[in-house]
Amino acid sequence: MDRASKEKIVSSLNKAFDESNFLIVTQNEGLTVEEMSSLRNTLREEADTSFRVAKNSLAKIAVDNTSAKSLEAMFNGPTAIAFSNELTSSPKIIVDFAKDNEKLSIVGGMMDGELIDSEVIKKLANLPTMDELRAKIIGVLSAPATKIAGILTRPGGQLAQVIQAKSQLPESENTTNETTAEETASEETAPAEETATEETATAEETATEETAPAEETASEETATAEETASEETAPAEETATAEETAPEKETD
Repeated sequence: MDRASKEKIVSSLNKAFDESNFLIVTQNEGLTVEEMSSLRNTLREEADTSFRVAKNSLAKIAVDNTSAKSLEAMFNGPTAIAFSNELTSSPKIIVDFAKDNEKLSIVGGMMDGELIDSEVIKKLANLPTMDELRAKIIGVLSAPATKIAGILTRPGGQLAQVIQAKSQLPESENTTNETTAEETASEETAPAEETATEETATAEETATEETAPAEETASEETATAEETASEETAPAEETATAEETAPEKETD
């Protein structure tokens, strides 16, 4: 390889080290060209990741004066490096490939400027991919608004029960339980409203019945008082008439 070609490779690697936020360093211990090409194509198509074989001496020169300089100690043996701008599904792809192909080993890597070892990369491989997380978020956001509103408008006790039930039951049972809770709440509310209406009507009837006798008693007492007053007035008038008539007869 001539000097110009080496300088071109170093410049390209230097740019990749400087711009990538997530890197995985591997060692190829006997993979065929076809196997390496298959892994490279999968990473590019499914994880937007560049997978490059690098000569250690050139890689060490290229990583100098970049944020990935601490990776230099990992450049031993036949090195191949995965470059990506963010954490994607590349850990899962590489870990799964290494399980089926023992000739590929994972040395370590770097995430957001911090060194990570092969165990961390294996743990990252078990996390949901960005596409899976996006799908879950879209699923939550696209849920019918009536379900959310129905839960929020329930009494505090029922809301707490719904949340607890949802946390304990599989996702497939959530819809059925939510419908049952709504029906139960409606059934409990209806008898309460009917009872309140019946109690109000009974109170009004009782008040009417108590008022009627009182009005009748008052009318009877008034009539009796008027009759008594008339009886007392009649003798007084007769006496006055008799007194006026008596002197007239004596004068004659």
